Amino acid sequence: MAQNKSALSLLCLLAFVSGHWATEAVPDRTDSVIFSPQPLARTKAVPLVQSRGDVPEHDGFDFASVVSRFLPTSSKIKNDACRQDSLAVLEALKTLQPWALQMVDATAKLPAGLLHGNIKSYGQFDECLEVISKGRRQFVGQYCLANVHIQAFEEVTDRILEEITLGRRANEITYNRTHMPVPDLLPSMALIQFASCIPSSCTPEDVQVTLTDAMQWAVKPTGMRASVQVYPESCTTLKSNPFTKGEVAMILVIVILLLLVFFSSAYDIAELNYAESESPIGKALVAFSLPRNWERLFKEDVVQPGVIGSLDGIRVFSTLWVVMTHKILYYAQEPWINKLQLVDALASLIKMPLINTLLNVDTFLLISGLLKAYHYLRDLENKRFNFISCYTRRYLRLTPAYMVVLGFYATLLVRLSSGPGWNKFVEQPTDACKTNWFYNLIYLNNYLDNGNQCMVQTWYLAMDFQLCLLAPLIVYPLWRWPNVGKFIFISVTLLSVSIPFITIYCARAVPSYVLGASDSSIQWYMQNIYFITHQRASPYIIGLALGYIFYRMNTTKVKLTKVTVAAGWALSMAVLYAVVFGSFDIFQYGHEYDPMESAIYGALHRPAWALAVAWIIFACNCGYGGWITTFLSARAFQPLSKLSYSIFLTHYIVLMVNTGRMRTAVYVDEYTLVHQYLGDIFLVFGVSMILYLFVEAPLFELAKLCFGKKKGGNKPSAIKIELDTVHVAKTDSQLTRLASAVEKP
Repeated sequence: MAQNKSALSLLCLLAFVSGHWATEAVPDRTDSVIFSPQPLARTKAVPLVQSRGDVPEHDGFDFASVVSRFLPTSSKIKNDACRQDSLAVLEALKTLQPWALQMVDATAKLPAGLLHGNIKSYGQFDECLEVISKGRRQFVGQYCLANVHIQAFEEVTDRILEEITLGRRANEITYNRTHMPVPDLLPSMALIQFASCIPSSCTPEDVQVTLTDAMQWAVKPTGMRASVQVYPESCTTLKSNPFTKGEVAMILVIVILLLLVFFSSAYDIAELNYAESESPIGKALVAFSLPRNWERLFKEDVVQPGVIGSLDGIRVFSTLWVVMTHKILYYAQEPWINKLQLVDALASLIKMPLINTLLNVDTFLLISGLLKAYHYLRDLENKRFNFISCYTRRYLRLTPAYMVVLGFYATLLVRLSSGPGWNKFVEQPTDACKTNWFYNLIYLNNYLDNGNQCMVQTWYLAMDFQLCLLAPLIVYPLWRWPNVGKFIFISVTLLSVSIPFITIYCARAVPSYVLGASDSSIQWYMQNIYFITHQRASPYIIGLALGYIFYRMNTTKVKLTKVTVAAGWALSMAVLYAVVFGSFDIFQYGHEYDPMESAIYGALHRPAWALAVAWIIFACNCGYGGWITTFLSARAFQPLSKLSYSIFLTHYIVLMVNTGRMRTAVYVDEYTLVHQYLGDIFLVFGVSMILYLFVEAPLFELAKLCFGKKKGGNKPSAIKIELDTVHVAKTDSQLTRLASAVEKP
């Protein structure tokens, strides 16, 4: 009986906070008007209120008393200005002053759909910030987003809270979220949030005291206990901040780039001879030419025999998958009306590519290792390998566009918009860039303070650069002493698999980003395994091996039977399926943790994925891909392939801004996901095209001029790969185009 009473009290509370109860029945005469069988024209109109005396007495709900509980008016508030301003709001409500009603209207109400996970009530952000008091007390509206914590002490209420928080109350870090990783990639399903619109003179402490008392009063009939946390960064007022020196510097950089593009384009258009000048000065003058870079972007490069054209398609699809991965990570933190659907998706096998989605970057590591090994071996054979020059070119290839985007992150990004989640999703990552930008520029951000990363997606750039530095330790022995090199390669490969196996098993870590795992487990996995080079080197090492195979195929005849080819494709598809879908049970809610199962999957799924993709690249390049080669080598992929590095650098901006400026919970299903994703991709393509045309392509041309080959050093290196009856040749110029298109995420 006591449990039923508590459950009834909780359900009543839901109705109580979201509106007020009418304690009187509707007069019978109203029913007679509505359901009268007489024609409408003959029905006598009954006024809603004929006189003040006709309004029934309401002794069950005191609106003013409820509002006062959510305003800092109690004696506990030591901030006299806040208390007096809040009392002024109550006084203005008595005369229905619009600005006072606006503050009450902007404050959050209990939303519908609690049992489906709709527990973040954002109120009306913009309406609150537009409030300007009228009267002797002068203040403006201040929007504060509070974290609400509710404890249940009875079984039935605890069960209901468990449903409301989608079974993640015990897993999520909801208290004291001041030391969370930046950016916060953890799912948010159990954190209840409630927005309050209060006078600007009030402090977060005032709001915290007030809302704690109000929430405790609201849940008291259910036997539960409530507390509230309000952080200074969660409160916002409408104010203009002067430009900082860093922001002015970034604006100056943008202006300089625009001027360079303008004058370079004007010079290029004015030139009578549009053909590229052989003079380095002439090439430098047109490096920023917008028409010329536009032509480079959309020019269809003829795929010569022997060039791995399928890499364009593989890289485009992997890039799109990366954007989808990060979209889903943000989805897990956004307020939904139906957040329960995200949990239900875990039980759908067909949705595993959207759940087990952290494999796409391993494809880039594989391709990068392939190209790096092949170029190292080619340069060693031609006695042109120069360690310092090689890495200087690599650094200058990646860093200029990277620096521009990083500078924008650290300065102007916060000025793009605002919203209830703006601090968490935009301002905190911006602060991380102001603090740790140097770690990014030396490509150590995946190790140094990786819980407070600037441009979190750039852990890949750091990992790729570090592996690029270490690659000669494997490649040179393979070239100089093949047997010794093979022993080193096998040893390093086994080591790259053993390290994550031992780490996951001993630390009892999760093998991937598992939605049903605790926040601390996911956070530990990301910072100690996912971002760490020595934990994820196996796909890159497999890429080095594939590059070595292609290099040896210059002089070795390779002939594969139809049975071998069919077996290779069947095994490759089976492995891809097993890696993505075979972990279905691991990703389920309530799955019992098994350290051996996690260690085996965590250690083997990445190299297995890389081996399966390596077969696709090998088969397509060697004439055994059929229609798959034709599709992946389609010329339509070339422009998108050229944009992929800029997409990689800029797509997070679009996703951050989208989530940070959300004003209310949304309904999400498969249609919504596709609709929003396509919109995001359209914006990402636009932003990345600007970065490519104005920064990446021009600076890449200047870097090529700085490291141009000496006269006589540009001879083709004939590479004949004899496969059955197919003879192909690759030239340095073709491989240079391929490297510029592939050796980047």
